[in-house]
Formats: sequence, C-alpha cells, structure tokens
Amino acid sequence: MSFRLYSLFFLMFAALGTPAGAQDYPSRPVRWIVPFPPGGPTDTLSRVLAAKLSERWGQPIVIDNKGGAAGAIGTEAAAKSAPDGYTIMLGTQSTNGSNKIFYPKLPYDPIKDFEPLTLLGTACMALVIPNSIPAKTPKELVEWIKTQDGVSYAAATGSSQHIAAELMVKRASLKATLVPYRGSAQAQPDLMAGRIAFMFDNLPSALPQARAGQVKALAQTCATRSPSASDLPTMVEAGFPDFVVDGWYGMFAPAHTPKPIVDRLSADINWALKDPAAIERWKTLGFDPIGSTSSEFAERQKADLAYWKQMIEYTGVKVE
Repeated sequence: MSFRLYSLFFLMFAALGTPAGAQDYPSRPVRWIVPFPPGGPTDTLSRVLAAKLSERWGQPIVIDNKGGAAGAIGTEAAAKSAPDGYTIMLGTQSTNGSNKIFYPKLPYDPIKDFEPLTLLGTACMALVIPNSIPAKTPKELVEWIKTQDGVSYAAATGSSQHIAAELMVKRASLKATLVPYRGSAQAQPDLMAGRIAFMFDNLPSALPQARAGQVKALAQTCATRSPSASDLPTMVEAGFPDFVVDGWYGMFAPAHTPKPIVDRLSADINWALKDPAAIERWKTLGFDPIGSTSSEFAERQKADLAYWKQMIEYTGVKVE
C-alpha cells in the first residue's frame, strides 16, 4: 500500500472516530428541557440564557417545559435523550441531587445518567407571605401563626422549598399543613389571595413579586445576603440560628455526550452567564451567576448529596 493510500485510510478512520457534529456543532435547533412548569425561576433563567446562546450559535433553541413529580418527569426525558448535544437540560439540586434520596425507584440516576456542563448559580430562597398577614419579620410571622388554629404553606413536595418550610415549622413548633403545587408559579395566585400563609420561593421568582408589592418578602435562606437582594436579611439575621438552605441551578447533557460538545456547551453557557446584558437581567431577577467547569460542577453535585441527606433526615420530609 502506498504512503498516500495509507494516509487516506488513516484520515477516513480518524474521521469515523470523531464525534459527529463536534466540529460544526450546533448545526440544527437545540432542545432545552426545563423539568418544571412555565413561569417559575427555572423557566425564566432558561429563556434568558437560551436567547443569548441562540444569538451566538445562529440556531433556534426550543424550550420544552416538562413539569411534574418534583422535576423527575422532565429529567427522565433528558436522561433518555440522544447524547448528541441537541438535548440539554437546566437542572436543580432536587432533580439532580435530593430526588435520589426521596425516590429510591427514580427512573434515572442523577449522576450516572448525565454530563454536568456548568453550575449556573446558587438558588437562594425568600420567605414570602400575603400582604394581608400583619407581619414584617419571620419572628412576627411565627407569632401570628401561633394565634391561628392552623395554617397552610405551599411547596413542591420533595423540593428545597419544602425542606425550608419544614425546617421553620420544626424550629418554631408550628402547626402548618403542606399544600402541594407543581411549582411556585402555580402557588403564587393562592399566596397573593391569602389562601396560603407562607412559602419559601426561589429569589428569581419571589423578588419580582415582592418588588411589585404583590407579596411581602421577609428574609432569605442563604448564609449571606444575595447581592441581588442586599436589603433582605438572612433567616439567621432574623433570629433563626443555623437556618441555611440553598440549592443550585445547573446545566446538564445526557451521559455519553461527546467531550468536544460538552466542552463547547460548557464554555458557551459560561460566556452567556457573563454577558453584560444578561448580568443586568440577573440583577432584576435576584439571581447571582457563578459558572464553573464541568468537572468542578460534578464535584459540587456529588458533595451536595450528603448535605441534602442530612437536611432531609433532620426535617423528616417525606414524599408519599
């Protein structure tokens, strides 16, 4: 075989070993799964990021809201999608973390079935109440609740919001009943109307409502005040020692997505997080972008499983 012919065969086999579409990715529309209903923080963040990436790629990004079962339905769909980079998902600490603890028969593995792309940011929450309740602080809310025969609170079962609410109920020895919702967007009308006494909602969802005067935000759950809500005290500052509950938002692709595509996605999503126009939008949403490499995010994801296991055992939160 001549050297030229040998070289030709070598190049052909090398091309076959190269992930299809890695060099010109993306060359067609990308499906972006949001495992929660429209209108919530994961949906809002997804749409801002997707718009920036669509401009960069010159390809449409189709947002696919697949809510239900604390995000498990949409996350399963993402896990079982083709690992070609044309399906990605915005996940949370529940979909790709604590759900593994809540649901022993989860139809996907939150770690083995995904390629972490980047940590988008932490999911600090705010304690929000209707304007009709005469309380301006968490302590005042607790005292008001104790004058009632019993109140209801809203949360998606098995979520970080559910855990935060049960943590307050346990710490303050309150009588409160969970009213389950698919997501915060579905709970907000009942909260505004006073049919629900309180809710822990992610800042990107809670702050716009509070700033519009539709609800009252009393405190936030992170260890330190979010730069986007510097006027809102933490639960610790409000008199609840060791009350720290924060989750995260992150981007994932199905397991076995080719590394060149994973690297491209990670780099481009990190770029979108730092875009000046996007940063201004994040400020209005109460979202503090972080960004990371895929390996850094993978380590954070694994480490958080131990944290959430401890929180779930302490609060006694169960998913029936």
